[in-house]
Amino acid sequence: MTNTSWDGEAIGKALLRRVEASRLEKYLKEPLEEMIHYEGERTFLSASDDLLVLLVFTYIDLLGYLYKGKNSSSNAVEFMREYLGRVDKRYEEVSGLLYDALRHGYIHLATPKRIELQDKKILDFSFSFSKQREDHLKVTKREEIEMTGRLEICRLSMNFSLFYEDLLSAMDKYAGDIRNNQALSDTFWQAFETRRSPEKAKEKELLNKPYIQESDFAFIREQISNL
Repeated sequence: MTNTSWDGEAIGKALLRRVEASRLEKYLKEPLEEMIHYEGERTFLSASDDLLVLLVFTYIDLLGYLYKGKNSSSNAVEFMREYLGRVDKRYEEVSGLLYDALRHGYIHLATPKRIELQDKKILDFSFSFSKQREDHLKVTKREEIEMTGRLEICRLSMNFSLFYEDLLSAMDKYAGDIRNNQALSDTFWQAFETRRSPEKAKEKELLNKPYIQESDFAFIREQISNL
């Protein structure tokens, strides 16, 4: 005898998982493809690298939040290691460093971080125009002369077009997992819905921030009074 109740419940859950996967694709992936798109080809100019890094890592932050249910750098990196790592296993090893040097570097310093390694070598970052997979995430070496003497510079090159395409593939893999994994789908749904009820902030607390002035709220109150 067929357990129609169980079958109906299983089918219902499967359909809901498909809805959540589709939400990821429609709400996140498709808009990203539209924003970074030019005449049918993904085009990246050196002058736009800064903005592209900020845009893509903002997406990775959100994906980490949806993947683990909490917004943190660790969750963003975990998403990178898991899903970008399925596209290219090197991401499993180096995602934490990429996230810190590029995401934190651009947001807090407006440039990638330059890292002094334990052996006194310097790790630098650059963007490569080569779309050959073997040139992506490749370290090269050169010397620079400074007042303190010679510095050995190790430069990690990234082709941002490949990184972007890898992220799109990673999102496809994530959507596939949502379709087949109830716990992952539930976490995604809960995190997505929680965004509809953002954390509340109080005017008094915000006025303690050095960059917020009374005029900010006066501007709002004046318009409210005219409604």
